[in-house]
Formats: sequence, C-alpha cells, structure tokens
Amino acid sequence: MVEALGINFTEIIFAIVNFLILVTVLAKFLYKPFIEMLENRKQSIQDSFDHAADTNRRADEKMDEYNKRISNVEQEGREIVKNAKIKAEAQASDIINEANAKAAEIKLHAENEVERQKAKALAEMKAQVAAMALLAAEKILEKDLELEGQEHLIDNIIEQVGAAKWQN
Repeated sequence: MVEALGINFTEIIFAIVNFLILVTVLAKFLYKPFIEMLENRKQSIQDSFDHAADTNRRADEKMDEYNKRISNVEQEGREIVKNAKIKAEAQASDIINEANAKAAEIKLHAENEVERQKAKALAEMKAQVAAMALLAAEKILEKDLELEGQEHLIDNIIEQVGAAKWQN
C-alpha cells in the first residue's frame, strides 16, 4: 500500500536524516549563538534599567540636596531680612532717642534763656521803676502843691510812664 501511494521509505528516511542533520547543524551553529545573543541583549537591557534606576536615584538625591540648599538659602534670607529689620528698628530708636534728648536739651536751654531774659527784664524794670520813683519824688519835692496839684502831677507821671516803652 505504501508503494501504491507512491511513498518511498528510503526517501522519507533520507529526508528525516537530512532534517536531523540540519537541526543539529542549526542548533550547533545558530541556536546557541542566537540564545547567547538574546541573553546578552537581555543582560544589556537589564544593565540599562539598573543604570537608569541608579541614575534616577542619584538624581533624586541631588534634587533633595538642592531643595535643602534652597530651603536653607531661603531661611538664611529670612534671617538676614529679620536681622536687618531689627537693626533698622534699633537705629530708628537710637535716632529718636537722640532727637528727643537733643530736643530736651534745646528746650532746657530755651527755658534757661527765657528765665535769664525774664530776670534781666525784671532787673531793668526795677531800675526804671526806681528811676521813675525818684523822678516823681523830685517833681513832688520841687513843687509844693496842694492836693489837687499833686493829683495832677501823679496823673502826668502815669501818662509819661504809659507813653514810655519798656526796653529789654
């Protein structure tokens, strides 16, 4: 029956042997290098992933370090501004205190000057009153007038005193 179908067993065996030789040659020369190439590629990809993960980890560490530095710089900036404000407020307070002290000194000097001028004016006024009293006494003594005449003389003196200007 096999011959009736046109199948030759020797050819089938020969084809099977050729196929096995071909598979052996391919396995020896192509399969192992192909598997090695796949393994090398797999290892290369894994190394790239590992390297990328390591690079990402280092980048994250650098980023954290830079964020800390930025935070520290911002904190230092706030401290500098705070210290500058404190110094400015202290300087302003010193300037105000100095100005108040100077104003108090000027006020005291002015009060002393006013008191001195007041004393001087009082002394001059006393001298002028004494001079006028002497003048009035002279006039009263020069004229021996009656009571009416003395009242007239006193009115005259008062008018003269009122017309006279006080000198400082």
